[in-house]
Amino acid sequence: MNQDSEHYYLIFEDWSMDPNQWSMLIDSIAVMLAIVGVLIGFFMYRKQRKDKSKDAFGFFQSSLPELIESIEEAIVDLKEFNRSLDLDRFYNPILSASLNDKFLTKINLVHLNRYYHNSKKEKLSNFKQLLIDSNFFGNYHAYISKEINYFRTHYKEKKRIYSKWRLFRSRTFFSSLSEESEILAYKEIYTNWVTHLNKNLSDDIFDEATESLQINNRDVYVKHQIRLLAEAILPYIQESQSVNKVIYRSRKIIAAYNEMTAMKAEIRDILEKDIKRFEHVLSNMYQLLEHKVEN
Repeated sequence: MNQDSEHYYLIFEDWSMDPNQWSMLIDSIAVMLAIVGVLIGFFMYRKQRKDKSKDAFGFFQSSLPELIESIEEAIVDLKEFNRSLDLDRFYNPILSASLNDKFLTKINLVHLNRYYHNSKKEKLSNFKQLLIDSNFFGNYHAYISKEINYFRTHYKEKKRIYSKWRLFRSRTFFSSLSEESEILAYKEIYTNWVTHLNKNLSDDIFDEATESLQINNRDVYVKHQIRLLAEAILPYIQESQSVNKVIYRSRKIIAAYNEMTAMKAEIRDILEKDIKRFEHVLSNMYQLLEHKVEN
């Protein structure tokens, strides 16, 4: 560019412009360069967002199979524990620690949500449902362990009280019948009751195929027989200390059995609801799982 005291021109003198025109040209070029810079920055930002969303999706897909496997195992364990309630030998569910992994906290959910919104809109609702479900299975291990431990502790105590029914066949109560001062009618009722109970329990044959049913039938039968004994000797409660002891013990045993039954029903209800919830979570995860992870 050459210049003299009056004119500025670019390469050729015919292309001369006054200072104001040059200023406008330079300003226009600066604005254009700024716009181009913004556009380049915007496209780079868009590309970075797209790349990050694809990376988040890739990590999410690579983590899903392990979580799916953990939930499948959890369903099996919960069903097994539920079945063991009938056997009175509780199977200890070993839930995978992956349920508590909370892998979603390791993913930028904004990027992952953007990927589903832009590239997988048909599965966006499934993804949002998984975010809701993660609050359930993410803390489930600690929650169900607490529930089962509470159940075991209290059930064991009630079962200890219920098992006292065997004392009715032992010398603890039966020896009182040898006392001459004891009421004859009470002796006859108690003797017949014990004989009848022992005979029926001795006929109770167990096998692996019907063990659960037999145990339940036996416990119901024992409770029923103890109630019948208490009702039969109730008229003599004011005349015999032994009758008082039998009725007192009977009421505690029956109450303990009723509480055991209620506790089983409560934990079973919890397990069945959780199993259904896990099955729903699993179905949703299979909808999200891609057969081939995108690169």
